[in-house]
Amino acid sequence: MSRGKRADWTAYLYIAPAFGLALLFSFFSMGVSFWTSLHQWDPFAGGGRFVGLDNYRRVLAGVDSLFWVSLRNTTLYVVMVVVGMLVTALPLALLCRRVRALQGVFRTLYFLPSITPGVVVALIFYQIFGVFGQPLDKSGTALGAIALMGLWSGAGYNMLIFLAGLNEIPTDFYEAARLDGANSWQEFWHVTLPMLRNTLVFVIVMTIIGAYQVFTSVYVMTQGGPERSTQVLAFDIFMNAFSVAGQMGYASAAAWLLFLVIGVFVAIQMRLLRSRRIYDE
Repeated sequence: MSRGKRADWTAYLYIAPAFGLALLFSFFSMGVSFWTSLHQWDPFAGGGRFVGLDNYRRVLAGVDSLFWVSLRNTTLYVVMVVVGMLVTALPLALLCRRVRALQGVFRTLYFLPSITPGVVVALIFYQIFGVFGQPLDKSGTALGAIALMGLWSGAGYNMLIFLAGLNEIPTDFYEAARLDGANSWQEFWHVTLPMLRNTLVFVIVMTIIGAYQVFTSVYVMTQGGPERSTQVLAFDIFMNAFSVAGQMGYASAAAWLLFLVIGVFVAIQMRLLRSRRIYDE
């Protein structure tokens, strides 16, 4: 066996443990979930019967579920979080880039909420909201309050992603823009944004994926209320899976439909925003 082939097999051996874990906890679990979605399955009884696509039809018809209400609420939550992320994380990155002293300290402070456990953040915000009149008790403000918490948790992480993208932009572009008489806004619009296009795609896609899976804050703070205004897809799936006997197959079908929804949104974003070229000129 040649040395090149030995090196190839060595590389496979290095990635084998990680691939095995991904195969076991991701792909195998997905296969089990899909198989369960085709059955009327009761995890407590340890058995069930094959029903084909009946679970999917029941979910889409809204039988014993709040799928369409949950989808509407979740999509509204996603829109609020994505818009909020763009108007907070990117300006924070621009400001942090201008800071010369203690930049590492500021980056650390902004990033800390991203690594704080979700339950802890939810409990803290529950107390904070209580000071300001408990917006979680009102159907018109509850979802927005949860989106605000999600924005606070994720803004620091996305700020670091934007900051990394900003640091990769060559200064020559800005110097050329200034020589052409561009002001700060024109530099941002014609240099910074085009050069950050792929970074923007990454941030938007990852934010959409994370926001569509919102669960902890709803479970801890509102339990889907008031008046189902915070009933989101992940919470609806959880309740059907573990609070109603024999509904594991039904919940698995809803989970696969959620996967489909996320996939559609991600595909649209990648199609509309992704650029294979670094710069158009």
